[in-house]
Amino acid sequence: MRIFILALPIATLCALLAACGDPAGVNTSANAKPANAGSNTTASAPSDPAAAQAEIKKLMDTTAAALAKNDADTMDKMYADSYTLVNIDGSVQTKAQRLASLRSGEAKYSSFSFSEPDIKISPGGDQAVVIAKIAMKGTFKGKPAEGDFRVTQVYSKTKDGWRQINAQATAITDGTAKPDDKKDDDDKKSAAPANK
Repeated sequence: MRIFILALPIATLCALLAACGDPAGVNTSANAKPANAGSNTTASAPSDPAAAQAEIKKLMDTTAAALAKNDADTMDKMYADSYTLVNIDGSVQTKAQRLASLRSGEAKYSSFSFSEPDIKISPGGDQAVVIAKIAMKGTFKGKPAEGDFRVTQVYSKTKDGWRQINAQATAITDGTAKPDDKKDDDDKKSAAPANK
């Protein structure tokens, strides 16, 4: 009799749990992810990453042509509202500040071109990171701004198409050096016998 009295509340509790659905933390739906699946909620993989790279390359060409003509109106369409630029002097500009700089002549280009683009599309197909080389001639804040620079750009695919959301440029001080060249030179120096 005691077993029956204890078993009755347990059976009632099991029936209530079954009627309420799956226990918390358990997902038995047909679309459930495995327990070790990441929580990344990006869109599905792009159907054609090469097409996305071609779109970004086209935007880079449009950007270069617009900057070479100091065309702030075109750049307004290229930049996302949240755009941020780290300039060649280390200063930071928002989209509004960058456009004002182009319109006022604070940033003025006579030539601007990209080369060596390395375009990486995110697995979700809605983000891109570009590392490229730029050659430019012009002025920035009244000082000559010309030479070769390495630029990193971040793009995001929006409802209105791809937009640049971030960029940063660094002067290339020795265009012949590669990241591993310095390490190789350091290794050679440390392996050379010391002069006595």
